Amino acid sequence: MVGGRRARRRLPFALALSVAFSWACTPPEEKAAEAGAAAAEASAGGKLPLPSDADMIKEAKGVGLGELTEPQTTSFFQIINTEVSPCKRSESLAKSLRDDDKCRDSMVVSQFIADSLASGASTTQIKGALDRIVDALTPKEIPVKGRPSYGSDNAPVTVVVFADFECPHCRAEAPKLRQTIDQFKGRARLVYKHFPLDFHEFSTQAAIATEAALDQGKFWEMHDIVFANSSALTDADLLRYAGEIGLDVAKFKASLAKPEAAKRVSTDRKDGETLGLSGTPTVYVNGRLMNNILFGGSLAGWIDDALKR
Repeated sequence: MVGGRRARRRLPFALALSVAFSWACTPPEEKAAEAGAAAAEASAGGKLPLPSDADMIKEAKGVGLGELTEPQTTSFFQIINTEVSPCKRSESLAKSLRDDDKCRDSMVVSQFIADSLASGASTTQIKGALDRIVDALTPKEIPVKGRPSYGSDNAPVTVVVFADFECPHCRAEAPKLRQTIDQFKGRARLVYKHFPLDFHEFSTQAAIATEAALDQGKFWEMHDIVFANSSALTDADLLRYAGEIGLDVAKFKASLAKPEAAKRVSTDRKDGETLGLSGTPTVYVNGRLMNNILFGGSLAGWIDDALKR
Protein backbone atom coordinates (compact mmCIF):
# COMPACT_ATOMS: atom_id res chain seq x y z
CA MET A 1 0.00 0.00 0.00
CA VAL A 2 1.19 3.51 -0.76
CA GLY A 3 2.56 5.17 2.36
CA GLY A 4 2.76 1.84 4.19
CA ARG A 5 5.58 -0.60 4.53
CA ARG A 6 6.07 -3.45 2.12
CA ALA A 7 8.62 -6.20 1.86
CA ARG A 8 11.56 -5.24 -0.30
CA ARG A 9 11.64 -6.75 -3.75
CA ARG A 10 13.74 -9.86 -4.08
CA LEU A 11 14.27 -9.26 -7.81
CA PRO A 12 16.96 -6.85 -8.98
CA PHE A 13 15.38 -3.49 -9.81
CA ALA A 14 15.88 -3.66 -13.59
CA LEU A 15 14.39 -7.16 -13.73
CA ALA A 16 11.50 -6.24 -11.44
CA LEU A 17 10.66 -3.25 -13.64
CA SER A 18 10.85 -5.38 -16.79
CA VAL A 19 8.48 -7.95 -15.28
CA ALA A 20 6.09 -5.26 -14.11
CA PHE A 21 5.68 -3.79 -17.58
CA SER A 22 5.87 -6.96 -19.67
CA TRP A 23 2.94 -8.79 -21.20
CA ALA A 24 2.70 -12.51 -20.69
CA CYS A 25 1.83 -13.30 -24.32
CA THR A 26 4.14 -11.14 -26.44
CA PRO A 27 5.82 -11.80 -29.80
CA PRO A 28 9.60 -12.41 -29.38
CA GLU A 29 10.49 -9.36 -31.46
CA GLU A 30 8.37 -7.16 -29.18
CA LYS A 31 10.13 -8.51 -26.10
CA ALA A 32 13.49 -7.61 -27.63
CA ALA A 33 12.23 -4.09 -28.33
CA GLU A 34 11.02 -3.74 -24.74
CA ALA A 35 14.44 -4.79 -23.45
CA GLY A 36 16.07 -2.14 -25.65
CA ALA A 37 13.68 0.52 -24.38
CA ALA A 38 14.44 -0.43 -20.77
CA ALA A 39 18.16 -0.11 -21.45
CA ALA A 40 17.64 3.32 -22.99
CA GLU A 41 15.65 4.44 -19.96
CA ALA A 42 18.50 3.52 -17.64
CA SER A 43 20.58 6.31 -19.17
CA ALA A 44 17.93 8.99 -18.61
CA GLY A 45 18.66 11.92 -16.32
CA GLY A 46 16.79 14.40 -14.14
CA LYS A 47 14.66 17.13 -15.62
CA LEU A 48 15.24 20.00 -13.18
CA PRO A 49 18.49 21.43 -11.77
CA LEU A 50 19.43 20.37 -8.27
CA PRO A 51 18.53 23.24 -5.88
CA SER A 52 20.91 24.49 -3.24
CA ASP A 53 20.79 22.78 0.12
CA ALA A 54 18.96 25.79 1.55
CA ASP A 55 16.30 25.67 -1.16
CA MET A 56 15.85 21.90 -1.22
CA ILE A 57 12.52 20.62 0.07
CA LYS A 58 13.23 17.96 2.69
CA GLU A 59 9.77 16.77 3.62
CA ALA A 60 7.63 14.08 2.04
CA LYS A 61 4.27 13.83 3.76
CA GLY A 62 2.48 10.55 3.31
CA VAL A 63 5.60 8.73 2.06
CA GLY A 64 7.16 5.93 4.09
CA LEU A 65 10.93 6.44 4.35
CA GLY A 66 11.60 4.17 7.33
CA GLU A 67 13.56 1.56 5.35
CA LEU A 68 16.01 4.04 3.84
CA THR A 69 19.58 4.47 5.00
CA GLU A 70 20.91 8.01 5.46
CA PRO A 71 22.59 8.05 2.01
CA GLN A 72 19.40 6.65 0.43
CA THR A 73 17.35 9.35 2.15
CA THR A 74 19.68 11.97 0.69
CA SER A 75 19.25 10.42 -2.76
CA PHE A 76 15.46 10.36 -2.29
CA PHE A 77 15.25 14.10 -1.66
CA GLN A 78 17.64 14.82 -4.52
CA ILE A 79 15.41 12.86 -6.89
CA ILE A 80 12.09 14.38 -5.84
CA ASN A 81 13.60 17.88 -6.05
CA THR A 82 14.89 17.33 -9.59
CA GLU A 83 12.01 15.35 -11.12
CA VAL A 84 8.88 17.14 -12.32
CA SER A 85 5.45 16.62 -10.81
CA PRO A 86 3.14 14.18 -12.60
CA CYS A 87 0.34 16.72 -12.14
CA LYS A 88 2.09 20.00 -12.94
CA ARG A 89 5.11 19.64 -15.15
CA SER A 90 6.41 23.13 -14.36
CA GLU A 91 7.18 22.31 -10.72
CA SER A 92 9.17 19.68 -8.88
CA LEU A 93 7.77 16.47 -7.51
CA ALA A 94 8.80 17.65 -4.05
CA LYS A 95 6.86 20.90 -4.35
CA SER A 96 3.80 19.11 -5.65
CA LEU A 97 4.00 16.59 -2.82
CA ARG A 98 4.22 19.39 -0.28
CA ASP A 99 1.70 21.85 -1.70
CA ASP A 100 -0.85 19.99 -3.81
CA ASP A 101 -3.06 17.68 -1.77
CA LYS A 102 -5.12 16.89 -4.88
CA CYS A 103 -2.15 15.38 -6.71
CA ARG A 104 -2.30 11.84 -5.36
CA ASP A 105 0.16 10.70 -8.00
CA SER A 106 2.94 12.77 -6.41
CA MET A 107 2.68 10.57 -3.33
CA VAL A 108 2.45 7.41 -5.44
CA VAL A 109 5.53 8.28 -7.50
CA SER A 110 7.48 9.39 -4.41
CA GLN A 111 6.67 6.12 -2.65
CA PHE A 112 7.86 4.24 -5.74
CA ILE A 113 11.15 6.13 -5.54
CA ALA A 114 11.55 5.34 -1.83
CA ASP A 115 10.72 1.66 -2.29
CA SER A 116 13.10 1.41 -5.25
CA LEU A 117 15.96 2.94 -3.29
CA ALA A 118 15.25 0.56 -0.41
CA SER A 119 15.45 -2.37 -2.85
CA GLY A 120 18.93 -1.30 -3.94
CA ALA A 121 18.13 0.53 -7.17
CA SER A 122 20.47 3.29 -8.30
CA THR A 123 19.43 6.89 -8.83
CA THR A 124 20.04 6.49 -12.56
CA GLN A 125 17.82 3.41 -12.77
CA ILE A 126 15.01 5.11 -10.89
CA LYS A 127 15.16 8.28 -12.96
CA GLY A 128 15.10 6.14 -16.10
CA ALA A 129 11.96 4.34 -14.90
CA LEU A 130 9.92 7.34 -13.83
CA ASP A 131 8.54 8.18 -17.27
CA ARG A 132 7.02 4.71 -17.49
CA ILE A 133 5.57 4.96 -14.01
CA VAL A 134 4.05 8.38 -14.66
CA ASP A 135 2.71 7.25 -18.04
CA ALA A 136 1.06 4.24 -16.40
CA LEU A 137 -0.65 6.55 -13.90
CA THR A 138 -1.89 8.91 -16.61
CA PRO A 139 -5.48 7.92 -17.52
CA LYS A 140 -6.04 6.90 -21.13
CA GLU A 141 -9.28 7.24 -23.06
CA ILE A 142 -10.55 3.72 -23.80
CA PRO A 143 -13.86 3.30 -25.66
CA VAL A 144 -16.08 0.84 -23.78
CA LYS A 145 -19.56 1.57 -25.13
CA GLY A 146 -21.23 -1.64 -26.28
CA ARG A 147 -18.40 -3.83 -24.99
CA PRO A 148 -19.12 -6.89 -22.82
CA SER A 149 -19.37 -5.78 -19.21
CA TYR A 150 -19.42 -7.68 -15.91
CA GLY A 151 -20.67 -5.90 -12.81
CA SER A 152 -22.68 -2.76 -12.19
CA ASP A 153 -22.86 -0.27 -15.06
CA ASN A 154 -22.91 2.48 -12.41
CA ALA A 155 -19.68 1.35 -10.73
CA PRO A 156 -17.21 4.21 -10.11
CA VAL A 157 -14.28 2.03 -11.21
CA THR A 158 -14.04 0.46 -14.66
CA VAL A 159 -11.46 -2.27 -15.24
CA VAL A 160 -10.69 -2.94 -18.90
CA VAL A 161 -8.87 -6.07 -20.00
CA PHE A 162 -7.43 -6.60 -23.47
CA ALA A 163 -7.08 -10.34 -23.99
CA ASP A 164 -6.53 -13.14 -26.51
CA PHE A 165 -8.38 -16.45 -26.33
CA GLU A 166 -5.29 -18.52 -27.17
CA CYS A 167 -3.10 -16.80 -24.59
CA PRO A 168 -2.63 -19.18 -21.62
CA HIS A 169 -1.96 -16.26 -19.28
CA CYS A 170 -5.23 -14.61 -20.31
CA ARG A 171 -6.97 -17.89 -19.59
CA ALA A 172 -5.39 -18.08 -16.13
CA GLU A 173 -6.27 -14.49 -15.27
CA ALA A 174 -9.84 -14.50 -16.60
CA PRO A 175 -11.58 -15.97 -13.51
CA LYS A 176 -9.39 -13.94 -11.13
CA LEU A 177 -10.51 -10.70 -12.73
CA ARG A 178 -14.19 -11.37 -12.09
CA GLN A 179 -13.50 -12.72 -8.61
CA THR A 180 -11.84 -9.42 -7.75
CA ILE A 181 -14.74 -7.45 -9.23
CA ASP A 182 -17.10 -9.46 -7.01
CA GLN A 183 -15.11 -8.42 -3.92
CA PHE A 184 -15.99 -4.77 -4.49
CA LYS A 185 -19.76 -5.32 -4.42
CA GLY A 186 -20.90 -2.95 -7.14
CA ARG A 187 -18.04 -0.46 -6.89
CA ALA A 188 -16.13 -1.93 -9.84
CA ARG A 189 -16.99 -3.49 -13.17
CA LEU A 190 -15.00 -5.39 -15.80
CA VAL A 191 -15.08 -4.60 -19.53
CA TYR A 192 -13.62 -7.06 -22.03
CA LYS A 193 -11.88 -5.94 -25.20
CA HIS A 194 -10.36 -8.21 -27.83
CA PHE A 195 -6.69 -8.13 -28.74
CA PRO A 196 -6.08 -11.27 -30.83
CA LEU A 197 -2.37 -11.76 -31.47
CA ASP A 198 -1.21 -12.42 -35.01
CA PHE A 199 0.81 -15.51 -34.12
CA HIS A 200 -2.26 -17.27 -32.65
CA GLU A 201 -4.05 -19.06 -35.46
CA PHE A 202 -7.54 -19.29 -34.01
CA SER A 203 -7.77 -16.32 -31.64
CA THR A 204 -9.50 -13.95 -34.06
CA GLN A 205 -12.22 -16.41 -35.02
CA ALA A 206 -12.71 -17.31 -31.36
CA ALA A 207 -13.14 -13.62 -30.55
CA ILE A 208 -15.72 -13.26 -33.33
CA ALA A 209 -17.57 -16.28 -31.93
CA THR A 210 -17.86 -14.61 -28.52
CA GLU A 211 -19.25 -11.51 -30.24
CA ALA A 212 -21.83 -13.68 -31.98
CA ALA A 213 -22.75 -15.06 -28.56
CA LEU A 214 -23.00 -11.48 -27.26
CA ASP A 215 -25.75 -10.92 -29.83
CA GLN A 216 -27.79 -13.45 -27.83
CA GLY A 217 -26.73 -12.10 -24.42
CA LYS A 218 -24.29 -14.90 -23.64
CA PHE A 219 -20.86 -13.39 -24.10
CA TRP A 220 -19.50 -14.49 -20.73
CA GLU A 221 -20.76 -18.04 -21.13
CA MET A 222 -19.00 -18.27 -24.50
CA HIS A 223 -15.94 -16.49 -23.09
CA ASP A 224 -15.66 -19.14 -20.38
CA ILE A 225 -16.12 -22.19 -22.58
CA VAL A 226 -13.70 -20.86 -25.20
CA PHE A 227 -11.01 -20.23 -22.59
CA ALA A 228 -11.68 -23.66 -21.07
CA ASN A 229 -11.06 -25.24 -24.48
CA SER A 230 -8.41 -22.88 -25.84
CA SER A 231 -6.54 -25.68 -27.60
CA ALA A 232 -9.64 -26.64 -29.64
CA LEU A 233 -10.98 -23.59 -31.43
CA THR A 234 -11.81 -24.71 -34.96
CA ASP A 235 -15.07 -23.55 -36.54
CA ALA A 236 -16.65 -26.91 -35.72
CA ASP A 237 -15.52 -26.61 -32.10
CA LEU A 238 -17.01 -23.12 -31.79
CA LEU A 239 -20.35 -24.27 -33.19
CA ARG A 240 -20.39 -27.12 -30.70
CA TYR A 241 -19.67 -24.77 -27.79
CA ALA A 242 -22.50 -22.51 -28.95
CA GLY A 243 -24.91 -25.41 -28.62
CA GLU A 244 -23.51 -26.47 -25.27
CA ILE A 245 -24.17 -23.06 -23.69
CA GLY A 246 -27.71 -22.96 -25.03
CA LEU A 247 -27.39 -20.56 -27.94
CA ASP A 248 -29.72 -20.70 -30.93
CA VAL A 249 -27.12 -22.19 -33.25
CA ALA A 250 -28.84 -21.00 -36.43
CA LYS A 251 -28.83 -17.41 -35.14
CA PHE A 252 -25.26 -17.87 -33.97
CA LYS A 253 -24.17 -18.97 -37.45
CA ALA A 254 -26.01 -16.00 -38.95
CA SER A 255 -24.16 -13.62 -36.63
CA LEU A 256 -20.86 -15.20 -37.60
CA ALA A 257 -21.64 -14.64 -41.27
CA LYS A 258 -22.43 -10.95 -40.83
CA PRO A 259 -19.62 -8.35 -40.73
CA GLU A 260 -20.69 -6.70 -37.46
CA ALA A 261 -19.10 -9.22 -35.08
CA ALA A 262 -15.77 -9.19 -36.91
CA LYS A 263 -15.86 -5.40 -37.05
CA ARG A 264 -16.26 -5.15 -33.27
CA VAL A 265 -13.22 -7.39 -32.79
CA SER A 266 -11.22 -5.33 -35.28
CA THR A 267 -12.21 -2.09 -33.55
CA ASP A 268 -11.08 -3.43 -30.18
CA ARG A 269 -7.77 -4.48 -31.71
CA LYS A 270 -7.27 -1.00 -33.20
CA ASP A 271 -8.07 0.58 -29.84
CA GLY A 272 -5.33 -1.55 -28.29
CA GLU A 273 -2.86 -0.59 -31.00
CA THR A 274 -3.65 3.09 -30.41
CA LEU A 275 -2.72 2.54 -26.77
CA GLY A 276 0.54 0.94 -27.83
CA LEU A 277 -0.30 -2.60 -26.75
CA SER A 278 1.80 -5.44 -28.07
CA GLY A 279 0.69 -8.32 -25.86
CA THR A 280 -1.89 -9.76 -23.50
CA PRO A 281 -3.37 -9.65 -20.96
CA THR A 282 -3.20 -5.89 -20.47
CA VAL A 283 -5.38 -4.33 -17.79
CA TYR A 284 -6.41 -0.72 -17.23
CA VAL A 285 -8.12 0.61 -14.10
CA ASN A 286 -10.06 3.81 -14.80
CA GLY A 287 -7.74 4.27 -17.73
CA ARG A 288 -4.50 3.71 -15.79
CA LEU A 289 -2.19 0.94 -16.96
CA MET A 290 -1.93 -1.68 -14.24
CA ASN A 291 1.55 -2.97 -13.40
CA ASN A 292 3.00 -5.23 -10.74
CA ILE A 293 4.98 -2.58 -8.88
CA LEU A 294 2.41 -0.06 -7.68
CA PHE A 295 -0.40 -0.66 -5.13
CA GLY A 296 0.90 -4.05 -4.11
CA GLY A 297 0.84 -5.31 -7.69
CA SER A 298 -2.72 -6.59 -7.35
CA LEU A 299 -5.91 -5.63 -9.14
CA ALA A 300 -7.58 -5.13 -5.76
CA GLY A 301 -4.85 -2.67 -4.83
CA TRP A 302 -5.33 -0.74 -8.05
CA ILE A 303 -9.10 -0.61 -7.55
CA ASP A 304 -8.61 0.56 -3.94
CA ASP A 305 -6.43 3.38 -5.23
CA ALA A 306 -9.00 4.33 -7.87
CA LEU A 307 -11.72 4.54 -5.23
CA LYS A 308 -9.63 7.00 -3.22
CA ARG A 309 -9.28 9.45 -6.09
